Amino acid sequence: MSEITASTTEPAATEPCSTIDFHLRLGPLASAKGDVAAVLGESVLALLAMFYPSNIAKKANIVVTELVTNVFENILDPDSAFTLALHISPETLLIKVSNQVNAEVIEKLQTKVALLASVTDAKKLMVQTIRERRPHRLKGGLGLIRLVAENRFALSVSHTESGMITVSARYTIERSP
Repeated sequence: MSEITASTTEPAATEPCSTIDFHLRLGPLASAKGDVAAVLGESVLALLAMFYPSNIAKKANIVVTELVTNVFENILDPDSAFTLALHISPETLLIKVSNQVNAEVIEKLQTKVALLASVTDAKKLMVQTIRERRPHRLKGGLGLIRLVAENRFALSVSHTESGMITVSARYTIERSP
Protein backbone atom coordinates (compact mmCIF):
# COMPACT_ATOMS: atom_id res chain seq x y z
CA MET A 1 0.00 0.00 0.00
CA SER A 2 1.38 3.41 -0.85
CA GLU A 3 0.04 6.76 0.16
CA ILE A 4 0.92 10.21 -1.13
CA THR A 5 -0.46 13.45 0.19
CA ALA A 6 0.39 16.98 -0.84
CA SER A 7 -0.77 20.33 0.41
CA THR A 8 -0.08 23.86 -0.74
CA THR A 9 0.39 26.98 1.33
CA GLU A 10 0.97 30.58 0.23
CA PRO A 11 4.61 31.49 1.00
CA ALA A 12 6.67 34.05 -0.93
CA ALA A 13 7.01 33.28 -4.63
CA THR A 14 10.69 32.29 -4.31
CA GLU A 15 10.03 29.60 -1.69
CA PRO A 16 8.84 26.03 -2.26
CA CYS A 17 5.22 25.78 -1.22
CA SER A 18 4.27 22.12 -0.88
CA THR A 19 4.36 19.53 1.82
CA ILE A 20 4.55 15.98 0.54
CA ASP A 21 4.32 12.82 2.63
CA PHE A 22 5.01 9.58 0.83
CA HIS A 23 4.94 6.11 2.38
CA LEU A 24 5.61 2.89 0.50
CA ARG A 25 5.80 -0.69 1.74
CA LEU A 26 7.17 -3.22 -0.71
CA GLY A 27 7.51 -6.95 -0.22
CA PRO A 28 8.38 -9.68 -0.46
CA LEU A 29 11.87 -8.51 -1.38
CA ALA A 30 12.54 -11.69 -3.36
CA SER A 31 9.81 -10.77 -5.85
CA ALA A 32 11.75 -7.75 -7.20
CA LYS A 33 12.63 -8.25 -10.85
CA GLY A 34 14.71 -5.17 -11.47
CA ASP A 35 16.53 -2.26 -9.92
CA VAL A 36 13.92 -1.15 -7.40
CA ALA A 37 16.28 1.45 -5.92
CA ALA A 38 16.78 3.21 -9.26
CA VAL A 39 13.09 3.15 -10.13
CA LEU A 40 12.08 4.60 -6.75
CA GLY A 41 14.88 7.18 -6.85
CA GLU A 42 13.84 8.38 -10.31
CA SER A 43 10.18 8.43 -9.29
CA VAL A 44 10.92 10.56 -6.24
CA LEU A 45 13.07 12.86 -8.40
CA ALA A 46 10.24 13.33 -10.90
CA LEU A 47 7.63 13.95 -8.19
CA LEU A 48 9.65 16.42 -6.13
CA ALA A 49 10.89 18.30 -9.21
CA MET A 50 7.28 19.36 -9.80
CA PHE A 51 7.23 21.25 -6.49
CA TYR A 52 10.86 21.96 -5.49
CA PRO A 53 14.10 23.12 -7.12
CA SER A 54 15.94 20.40 -9.01
CA ASN A 55 18.85 20.32 -6.55
CA ILE A 56 16.46 19.28 -3.74
CA ALA A 57 14.79 16.65 -5.94
CA LYS A 58 18.23 15.28 -6.91
CA LYS A 59 19.24 15.02 -3.24
CA ALA A 60 16.11 12.97 -2.55
CA ASN A 61 16.91 10.74 -5.55
CA ILE A 62 20.43 10.09 -4.24
CA VAL A 63 19.23 9.21 -0.72
CA VAL A 64 16.39 6.97 -1.85
CA THR A 65 18.64 5.16 -4.32
CA GLU A 66 21.39 4.64 -1.73
CA LEU A 67 19.18 3.53 1.16
CA VAL A 68 17.02 1.19 -0.93
CA THR A 69 20.14 -0.30 -2.55
CA ASN A 70 21.41 -1.03 0.96
CA VAL A 71 18.15 -2.86 1.73
CA PHE A 72 18.61 -5.18 -1.23
CA GLU A 73 22.30 -5.74 -0.39
CA ASN A 74 21.39 -6.82 3.15
CA ILE A 75 18.33 -9.04 2.70
CA LEU A 76 17.90 -11.20 5.78
CA ASP A 77 14.59 -12.76 4.83
CA PRO A 78 13.58 -12.84 1.15
CA ASP A 79 9.93 -12.94 2.22
CA SER A 80 10.23 -9.72 4.23
CA ALA A 81 9.37 -6.20 3.11
CA PHE A 82 10.84 -2.75 3.44
CA THR A 83 9.27 0.63 3.92
CA LEU A 84 10.24 3.96 2.46
CA ALA A 85 8.89 7.13 4.03
CA LEU A 86 9.55 10.59 2.65
CA HIS A 87 8.49 13.90 4.12
CA ILE A 88 9.30 17.23 2.55
CA SER A 89 8.19 20.66 3.62
CA PRO A 90 9.64 24.09 2.87
CA GLU A 91 12.06 23.57 5.78
CA THR A 92 13.03 19.89 5.77
CA LEU A 93 13.56 16.83 3.61
CA LEU A 94 13.37 13.63 5.67
CA ILE A 95 13.72 10.15 4.19
CA LYS A 96 13.47 6.95 6.24
CA VAL A 97 13.99 3.39 5.08
CA SER A 98 13.21 0.41 7.32
CA ASN A 99 13.91 -3.28 6.85
CA GLN A 100 14.69 -6.47 8.74
CA VAL A 101 18.42 -7.15 9.28
CA ASN A 102 20.67 -9.22 11.51
CA ALA A 103 22.62 -8.01 14.55
CA GLU A 104 25.85 -7.71 12.53
CA VAL A 105 24.29 -5.23 10.08
CA ILE A 106 22.76 -3.24 12.95
CA GLU A 107 26.14 -2.95 14.65
CA LYS A 108 27.90 -2.05 11.40
CA LEU A 109 25.37 0.69 10.58
CA GLN A 110 25.37 2.11 14.10
CA THR A 111 29.18 2.28 14.05
CA LYS A 112 29.27 3.96 10.63
CA VAL A 113 26.57 6.51 11.47
CA ALA A 114 28.23 7.29 14.83
CA LEU A 115 31.54 7.84 13.03
CA LEU A 116 29.89 10.15 10.49
CA ALA A 117 28.23 12.11 13.29
CA SER A 118 31.52 12.53 15.13
CA VAL A 119 33.81 13.72 12.31
CA THR A 120 34.31 17.41 11.75
CA ASP A 121 35.15 16.98 8.06
CA ALA A 122 33.20 14.24 6.31
CA LYS A 123 34.95 15.00 3.00
CA LYS A 124 38.31 14.12 4.56
CA LEU A 125 36.82 10.86 5.81
CA MET A 126 35.55 10.12 2.32
CA VAL A 127 38.98 10.74 0.76
CA GLN A 128 40.64 8.60 3.45
CA THR A 129 38.14 5.78 2.85
CA ILE A 130 38.73 5.89 -0.91
CA ARG A 131 42.50 5.70 -0.37
CA GLU A 132 42.15 2.76 2.01
CA ARG A 133 39.85 0.82 -0.34
CA ARG A 134 41.62 1.50 -3.64
CA PRO A 135 44.70 -0.76 -3.17
CA HIS A 136 42.41 -3.69 -2.38
CA ARG A 137 40.10 -2.85 -5.30
CA LEU A 138 37.15 -2.83 -2.94
CA LYS A 139 33.89 -1.51 -4.31
CA GLY A 140 31.16 0.22 -2.38
CA GLY A 141 31.37 1.45 1.17
CA LEU A 142 31.03 5.12 0.28
CA GLY A 143 27.28 5.63 0.02
CA LEU A 144 26.50 6.85 3.52
CA ILE A 145 29.68 8.93 3.59
CA ARG A 146 28.65 10.62 0.35
CA LEU A 147 25.22 11.43 1.78
CA VAL A 148 26.92 13.37 4.57
CA ALA A 149 30.01 14.74 2.80
CA GLU A 150 28.58 15.72 -0.56
CA ASN A 151 24.87 16.13 0.10
CA ARG A 152 24.92 17.49 3.67
CA PHE A 153 22.41 15.04 5.14
CA ALA A 154 22.31 14.25 8.85
CA LEU A 155 21.96 10.50 9.33
CA SER A 156 20.51 8.54 12.21
CA VAL A 157 19.78 4.90 12.81
CA SER A 158 17.37 3.14 15.14
CA HIS A 159 16.32 -0.47 15.56
CA THR A 160 13.96 -2.72 17.41
CA GLU A 161 14.83 -5.85 19.34
CA SER A 162 13.31 -7.91 16.54
CA GLY A 163 15.92 -6.58 14.08
CA MET A 164 13.88 -3.96 12.25
CA ILE A 165 16.28 -1.12 11.43
CA THR A 166 15.42 2.39 10.28
CA VAL A 167 17.97 4.63 8.63
CA SER A 168 16.92 8.28 8.51
CA ALA A 169 18.44 11.02 6.38
CA ARG A 170 17.50 14.63 7.16
CA TYR A 171 18.36 17.71 5.11
CA THR A 172 17.55 21.26 6.16
CA ILE A 173 16.35 23.25 3.19
CA GLU A 174 17.90 26.68 3.01
CA ARG A 175 15.47 29.45 2.19
CA SER A 176 16.19 32.08 -0.42
CA PRO A 177 16.83 35.56 1.01
